[in-house]
Amino acid sequence: RHLSKPENGVMVLGLNAFRDTKLNFHRAYLDCDWGMRTVAFAGAGVPLMADIPVHGMMQKLQESYPERRKELVEMLGIDLNWRMHQLSDGQRRRVQIMLGLIRPFKVLFLDEITTSLDVCVRQDLLRWLIKESDERKATIMYATHIFDGLDDWATNLCYLTDKGQCGWQGKLEELEYYQQLKVEKHPAKMLAVADFWLRKELEANRKARRYEKAQGELAHTLDPTDRQGGYASGRALKMEVSEEKKDEPVCNAGRQGRLSDIMGNSGIMSKHV
Repeated sequence: RHLSKPENGVMVLGLNAFRDTKLNFHRAYLDCDWGMRTVAFAGAGVPLMADIPVHGMMQKLQESYPERRKELVEMLGIDLNWRMHQLSDGQRRRVQIMLGLIRPFKVLFLDEITTSLDVCVRQDLLRWLIKESDERKATIMYATHIFDGLDDWATNLCYLTDKGQCGWQGKLEELEYYQQLKVEKHPAKMLAVADFWLRKELEANRKARRYEKAQGELAHTLDPTDRQGGYASGRALKMEVSEEKKDEPVCNAGRQGRLSDIMGNSGIMSKHV
């Protein structure tokens, strides 16, 4: 989400990760936000509810890879005649995965994508991804908090700390704690490794009384009281500072500092497109 310096500081397949659009034909990305949108007076993150069949979604893409689509449809248990507005969360997730993986990829990014999948479909998907990596030499990066069935799935591991830094990375056989758990025949090695790393952060944050910030869509809205140095929308409003509350600007134009007062109707509607 953040650009980097120098300009070519982040390269994927020899291409600029932020600038080169040719990467769209070589990489795939799946997360939990697919089919989610914000609707005025309904709420944030409403699942895609279009009354269209699965075979009508991204139709040209599906028709370009008929054999690969057939393989994914059978593996995920999808009925191409399903209507999108009638699907459960798990069924909608399977449709997302099918559409996201139908084009062959060289690099695949997965972010908590197995959420809402049942046990059998999840295990079939993980085995299919191993096949993609072995047969087509694809690189797959999977960010997850669900470690069931992952003990022998990964070849490499990267631990990202709560400060956004890399705590550990390397091949799984190079991680001493993992090998110790393997010798002990621990039933959930990856879960134990994650708990070992994350527990230290959790206890440190509890001791320091540090709490994570809200991360939902509406948590990142503009602050209506932030005038952005006088260049924000609504900057023509006359502001006064009272003697009682010198640190709090007061608008004498009869406005209450609501989001609509500062951004106008266009600002409100833009949040619900």
